[in-house]
Amino acid sequence: MTNLIATVVKLVLLVNVVFPLVFVVAPFLVSTFWRGSLLTKMVLANIPHTVYFVLHAYFVKSATPQKPFMEQMNMLLQFWPVFILFLAMTLLVFRLLRFNNVNNIKYTYGFTDDPLTYQNMTVRQAQIIQSNLAEYEFPLLFEFGWISQFFTTATAPCLSRVIINSGHFTNKDPLIAHARQQDTVCLMTAIMALKLHTVYSGRAIARINEHHNRYGNQINSDTVLWLSEMWMSGPIRWINRVGWRKLQPFEEHAMFVFWRELSLLLGCKWVPNNLAEFKHFRQQYVQLEQKPAQTNVIFSDGIMDAILFMVPGFLKSFARKCVIAILDEDVRRCNKYTDEFSPLLRKVLLRILKTWGLFQCYCMPPRNSRRVLSPTEPNDLGLFNFPDYTYPATPYYVKQTFWNQWGLTALINRLRGKPIPSPRFGSNGVAWESMGAKFPDEIRQSQAEARVRQEAVNLTSNPWGYRAKVKFQSRPIAVDKHMGPGYGSRENAYTLDELTRKIHGPLDFEPVHYEVTLEHFQRSNPLLLADTSPVVVDGLGN
Repeated sequence: MTNLIATVVKLVLLVNVVFPLVFVVAPFLVSTFWRGSLLTKMVLANIPHTVYFVLHAYFVKSATPQKPFMEQMNMLLQFWPVFILFLAMTLLVFRLLRFNNVNNIKYTYGFTDDPLTYQNMTVRQAQIIQSNLAEYEFPLLFEFGWISQFFTTATAPCLSRVIINSGHFTNKDPLIAHARQQDTVCLMTAIMALKLHTVYSGRAIARINEHHNRYGNQINSDTVLWLSEMWMSGPIRWINRVGWRKLQPFEEHAMFVFWRELSLLLGCKWVPNNLAEFKHFRQQYVQLEQKPAQTNVIFSDGIMDAILFMVPGFLKSFARKCVIAILDEDVRRCNKYTDEFSPLLRKVLLRILKTWGLFQCYCMPPRNSRRVLSPTEPNDLGLFNFPDYTYPATPYYVKQTFWNQWGLTALINRLRGKPIPSPRFGSNGVAWESMGAKFPDEIRQSQAEARVRQEAVNLTSNPWGYRAKVKFQSRPIAVDKHMGPGYGSRENAYTLDELTRKIHGPLDFEPVHYEVTLEHFQRSNPLLLADTSPVVVDGLGN
């Protein structure tokens, strides 16, 4: 038996040049021409050299059992060129498979680095691309980018003041604050993950709009547009900074196309035509509204407390320093974290994240199953349960299972006095229309939920480019008449009188006057040309 194994291994060694080519070229051809699952491709890529290493290890162990350990190691070292070759090929295979998803998308839709190939990208295509990033390629980093942006939302006093005065998002009772924060996270992930213009997506968006209508006289449309830009750009920046690869131009454009459309559904009175205008709008808004304030500190500390809620007490101080270290300078300044910032800790954390990105690229196979961000189907009660990782501070809306009741983590949480999924935290599920801050009496709450269901029908029945009706403040903060008509229907948009205002600060661009005509509107919105649905422009049908 030993002689047979030795013969097999020697044959493998004789063809150690051809053998690597087999398990590199063959899987590459499979990945290119066969649209099978990633798991199958990974198995095909790894079977040959896995078999080789098993046979080789067995040979060494069986053929020389009487030899001391160091002598056996010396025998293994004799084959180090083969080991290095196979290791290099393994790393190459993992890297090739890592790019399989993005290459498939480019192949399917014909996207390249040339902007002309994706300038007419539809919202459906954009959402598919974004879902690939958030659910397959960079699930944890995408979520990390989102969480970091919550601290950015606290840098504008006009927003933090409204949040503090509502008494929901920040509260002396952490469970009340967590409930409101959980609703926000669940609704935000839902509007991003659920297919737009569907029933449940419409209800999630309508619920947000209903809440904004309730506080509309205190909320500006430009603030909501600023938030949309943050949710779009946060993951982009962090992926490009520490991800296992950088986003390709068409992927960044897809994020813009999706969040531009979503901004309209959220009722924004002006939405940019392109990514450059979106970035310019952010600069104008930040210049006017981003400033230090005590309400920023209260709001930001509420977010910090939620993030650190499950961290053991002896680690909270260090964990807080780590969170502050990854925040950008403007966020630290406006939220008054400058004194707690450690430049050295920031360098160390960024280096760790970059190293992890390299390890993912070359040493880990691609994700074969999607990370579920939001439920797509109701449970037996007609309600929705969320994954336990959607908001780890308090397990709201998480279905009770044996493991989250009696598993190791659950037992530890019980001993620490931390919450676990239970009816108290909505383990039976929740309806989209009932999420968020509720009215004190049941009649008004029922009326609000009925309005949400009706508005959801309105949102899903209208075409792309439809602007929802939300009672925001009438005059803009950062948008003015020089920015042009923007994307989407002119209904519910800023009027020329509203756009003619006193500028709070100097503009850093040359004003360009636009004439709002149907021809200009179509030319500046190529996305609409790819869809057949009518869009209203100054009362005219397209």
